[in-house]
Amino acid sequence: MRILFWNTNRNKEINTYIASLVQDNNIDVLVLAEYKDDGKKLCTQLKKDNINFDSCNTSGCERISVFSNYVNVEAGFQNKYCSIQIIKNSYILCCMHLITDLHGNHDDERLEIIQDVMHECRKSEEKINSQDTIIIGDLNEMPYGKGCLNANGLHGLPALNITDNAIRTVNGKTYRKFYNPMWNLMGDFSYPPGTYFLNQSKLYSPMWYMLDQIIISHDLLPFLNKESVKIITSCSVSDLSDKTGHPDKKISDHFPIMCEVRDKNNFSKGRIII
Repeated sequence: MRILFWNTNRNKEINTYIASLVQDNNIDVLVLAEYKDDGKKLCTQLKKDNINFDSCNTSGCERISVFSNYVNVEAGFQNKYCSIQIIKNSYILCCMHLITDLHGNHDDERLEIIQDVMHECRKSEEKINSQDTIIIGDLNEMPYGKGCLNANGLHGLPALNITDNAIRTVNGKTYRKFYNPMWNLMGDFSYPPGTYFLNQSKLYSPMWYMLDQIIISHDLLPFLNKESVKIITSCSVSDLSDKTGHPDKKISDHFPIMCEVRDKNNFSKGRIII
C-alpha cells in the first residue's frame, strides 16, 4: 500500500501535478489537504491512464480529501481536523490537518485535538480488532513538538525497533509507542531538509519545517518500507521546487510526502478493476 499526502495550498489548477505524482509513484491511497480542484475531474484524468481512483467519504472534514484505488474503504471518525479511513477492514488511516502557529503558538490546542483524535483511533482499532494504524498529514508542528512527541500525544519516536517494548509507562500510566520516520529526513544530509520553507524575521526560525509527517504504530514496523519514506520535489510534468530549491508557491507551498506499507493481506484482490 503506497500512500501519498500533499497540502495543495488551495491551488484550483493542481490536478495535473497530482495525477503525475500518483502515476510516477504507483500510489494506492491519495490524501490531500486544502484541495480546491475538482475531484471528479481528477479521477477521470487518472482513468485515462488506467488508474482507477474513487473519492472516499470525508464528510465532516472539509480540510481533508482522500482518494483510493481500493474498493473496501470505510469512513470512520470525521471532524474539522481529521478524517479516519478504515482500509480493507484491517488498516486505520488517520488523515490530519492541524491548526498552524503562523498567527500565534497553538501547541496546547494541537495537543488537545490530537488526544481526541487518538481516542477515536483507539475506538476504530477496537472495532476492527487491529492496531495497524497509520497517521499522515500536515501536523503543523515539528516532530519534536508536544503533539507529535509527547507520550500523551502521537508519541512519534525518532527510533523504534520491532523488538522494542510497544509501550512505556509514565507516572503509572501506559502509552503506546509510535514511530516517526520523518526525523530521519531533517537536516542537510539529504535534500530537502523539510516539507515547508519560511524565513521569518525573528530570532527563532529554523527556516525549513517538517510539518508534513507519517507516523505508524509499532504493529506495522515490520511492514514499513523505510526506503519509501520520502519528500517528493518533482513529478513527470514539472519540478515542484523553485529556482532556490524551496517549494514552488505557484504550485504549492508544501512538498508532498509518501510511504509504502507492505501489505499484510493480498490487497490486489481489493483493487478496482474495469
